[in-house]
Amino acid sequence: MLDSAEDYEDRKKVRARLKDVIAQNRAQREEMIRRREEEREEMIRARLRDADEQKRRTLAMYDAMAKSAPAGGNKTLDVGILRDGSGTSTPEPVGGQKLDLVEQAIRERQREADNRKKRILTAYDTAARSGPAGAPRFIDFEAVKASDAKRMSPKEKFQQLDSAAAPKGANAPSSAATVRPSGPGIARSPTAIKEMLLNWCKSKTKEYEAVSIDNFSTSWNDGMAFCALIHHFFPDAFDFNSLNPKNRQIGRAHV
Repeated sequence: MLDSAEDYEDRKKVRARLKDVIAQNRAQREEMIRRREEEREEMIRARLRDADEQKRRTLAMYDAMAKSAPAGGNKTLDVGILRDGSGTSTPEPVGGQKLDLVEQAIRERQREADNRKKRILTAYDTAARSGPAGAPRFIDFEAVKASDAKRMSPKEKFQQLDSAAAPKGANAPSSAATVRPSGPGIARSPTAIKEMLLNWCKSKTKEYEAVSIDNFSTSWNDGMAFCALIHHFFPDAFDFNSLNPKNRQIGRAHV
């Protein structure tokens, strides 16, 4: 449409309309992301409330059992308190062995609840990383059901890959460590992957004179490398030439 418009005013109107459409699409994406984040947080809060309620009922059940008879007497356990909080079921006498079985069952249920919570959080975290912002996400709970739900930082994951792929021999060269994908693909070492990522960052910021990327630590301290990388893909987001490498706070604020 812009190419077919020959009149200056028509082209100006087309550009203005395109900006409006882009702004509307951006607002819709942000609203959708906000709603999904609220739904995710509400689900987590609901599960935390359930866990707190279960804990409260468990403590109330044992408190009622402790008060059901004097010290040394035969105590009774009202499982209705744990089940629905009413405490209307017929109390059962509790012996030493029966009490151990109840405690074991409660601890097992708590472990299962904790593991279920970790798997759900892992599923949401995997879905959040499965595509760019605003794109549809799909949560696959089955894929993480049997996985380790421990959440690691990117550095810990990189170290885990390095140690897992490292050769067993003490004198073996470190270059032999490779990361092999589960499917067909090329095996690469974590160091090679890191070098490829560094070269990619260099290629995207080579036109910026104030930016020199040589590593993943000091080259990013002043925020200029981050700003250059963002400005490369979103040139209209801010004025890169107005940034000053000596003013790190402004550079980090843009990031």
